[in-house]
Amino acid sequence: MDNSEFQHHKQQFMQGLWPQKSIELSEVLHVGDNVFSIGGLDIEAFDRFTKSYDQIIGINSQQRDMVKEASGENGLTNYRNYINVASNIQKSRSVLVIASPDSCQLAEIIPIVEEYISPSLFFDFAEMMAEESGYTITDIMYDNHHHLCITVTFTNPSGDTHNFGLEEEFKMDGFFLQWSPSQIELGHYYERLVCANGSTVRDKRKEYTTYKLSSTEIRQMMERVKNRQFLTYGIEHFGRLLTRASESRMSVAEMFKAKKLLIANGVQEEYAENLIPYMEVRGSYESAGYYNPTKERMMKGEGTIWDTYNLLTKFATHDRTWQQQDHRRINVMNGAFKLLQKEPDIVNYIDVFQ
Repeated sequence: MDNSEFQHHKQQFMQGLWPQKSIELSEVLHVGDNVFSIGGLDIEAFDRFTKSYDQIIGINSQQRDMVKEASGENGLTNYRNYINVASNIQKSRSVLVIASPDSCQLAEIIPIVEEYISPSLFFDFAEMMAEESGYTITDIMYDNHHHLCITVTFTNPSGDTHNFGLEEEFKMDGFFLQWSPSQIELGHYYERLVCANGSTVRDKRKEYTTYKLSSTEIRQMMERVKNRQFLTYGIEHFGRLLTRASESRMSVAEMFKAKKLLIANGVQEEYAENLIPYMEVRGSYESAGYYNPTKERMMKGEGTIWDTYNLLTKFATHDRTWQQQDHRRINVMNGAFKLLQKEPDIVNYIDVFQ
């Protein structure tokens, strides 16, 4: 990707940003239902805004339902505002409030951990990282609406290739930077050859997170990338995960989570079931009289964890459901890697297939 193409993506992202503002959490007061007051102005909100607001101030769905049942909507409003004020007594917290340009409703509220990192500052940092590291920016994916995020991928122009395990050929080395308003993540990037016709899929592994972009943090991330052990360790670690996943059968519970990952990112139920046949496998246990919803972790699913990981990453890389720059591709890749990282459900299976 040359500089003009990079600038084009940057411009597209910035022009498509929904209206947003960084404010103190204490300035966001609940009025009633999905209505909030900000700076004395009452504004309607989407359900997801209200749910995110509750998560930030520490109210779960059970608490919300109990208070509403006992004290009504007014009681719930007073409770929300009390918890908000109380949580900001020792240290005030900042949030980023995002509004829909079409409906003028509040769309999302994002907690700021240390300080707000602007997208323009992140783009400048990504350019600086490319110049300092000698790596080339090869891809940018983003969401510039209510779920703000950018992922920039860097690869080595020399095109080093590493071979190990299961006849997998890894085309890398590289890394990625992933931005959200309150943090930047740095991690490894892999491009794997998955079949003889040259089809490849992309893999990511987070290594480091910063919640502010000070000169010290910038220097530390650059030093990490320049350290050859940063990439070498990533390859070796991924190889260990690969071996374990290839030897571990999927459980029904893991199939459910994999299918849920697809649906959560907008994949239709029928299509998701075609990719991850959770209901079909569950039906086999039900027909045999072995199904117990509390023991899905103990029931063998279809294929290995490595099979499912490959399926998810291939879908995220190649499927035409989304535009190439759509950040939901990254969401699925992140979910697939979490499946690879977690301890497999590999003990005490209930097996209906044997």
